[in-house]
Amino acid sequence: MQPNISEQPAAHQLRPVVITVIAAKLAVFALLMTTINFQAPLPAAVELADMR
Repeated sequence: MQPNISEQPAAHQLRPVVITVIAAKLAVFALLMTTINFQAPLPAAVELADMR
């Protein structure tokens, strides 16, 4: 016989919600990290031209 949802502890009821929220935050973080544009290193010729 299955217990009613009201008989289960609140922490047990919220576990799937917490897991979903954490997974969503990780997914958003991963997407944001893939969109970061790091400046490409300048070739030596361009660096020398800038120094002149």
